Amino acid sequence: MTSLILLFIGAALAKPTIDDQCSSVMAQGGISDAFAPFVAHSIHSMTVEDMRYFFNEDVTEDNNIPTVNMNLTSEHRVLLYAPLAGYSDDFSTMSMKTFDRVMRNMDRSWWGITNFSLLEKLVHAYHMAEIWDQTSRQYETVARVLDPESQLCTCVRDVQNNDVWNYLNLLAFKIRYPGISSGNNTLTDQYVSTKTKRSAIPLGRPSYGISYSLSWFRSAVVNFYDINFDLPDVELLKDVAEKLTDGDSIMPSHIDSEEHWAQWREIMMSGMDDANYWDLAVFMFCNLN
Repeated sequence: MTSLILLFIGAALAKPTIDDQCSSVMAQGGISDAFAPFVAHSIHSMTVEDMRYFFNEDVTEDNNIPTVNMNLTSEHRVLLYAPLAGYSDDFSTMSMKTFDRVMRNMDRSWWGITNFSLLEKLVHAYHMAEIWDQTSRQYETVARVLDPESQLCTCVRDVQNNDVWNYLNLLAFKIRYPGISSGNNTLTDQYVSTKTKRSAIPLGRPSYGISYSLSWFRSAVVNFYDINFDLPDVELLKDVAEKLTDGDSIMPSHIDSEEHWAQWREIMMSGMDDANYWDLAVFMFCNLN
């Protein structure tokens, strides 16, 4: 009898938490270990127009897709929704609409990504569209087999607890303060030592690294335990630099030659596979339905 009681108590104490339960549910649903960082990266610059084109034509501004604020000077580094970008109706193709949006913001140093040249901002925009296009094919499959009321969708939607929200904030810091999580003091000291609100950094200084291979995620464990992303940038810079070090550095060079474009191309093409696209497709379906 005593053994049965102890067994019952042990089982009660070992009862999985909600996070543990979701980890199991997500794994059974084919969600990869790279879910949070990949999804955060893939949605960070998404707009209502992008979602309508690639995923669901009925999407409105009242959506549940959090994004990084394109206004780099705003106190709100992450938005609770994907914004309406105002793509021009003067163009009929999505490619030209995307091109036009970047060009219309080319004189705004506070818009987009720190220290990216105009060409690099265009490359980034088209690269994101490439991810969404690949994911849209998986989305069609997900829509056929997944119930939006399923426990999997409940777990996927819980961005506060599945780390998507945390990785979006970390990504926002990387975009605003290139190299902030690299562990390279030469890069981080320029931000941490000043402790002043960020101003635009002249082109030629470090620029945000598009490390899409996710090698930084697989080789380092990012622990968000005592990071409060509700605090303003100036109060978090030191903690981000010291506690969220993942080795994710800056781009090796600007795109100013065929050789350097080859470097960017290799970085962008690495680490992208069907498992990543499945993660994003499930996230998009669950949040848009």
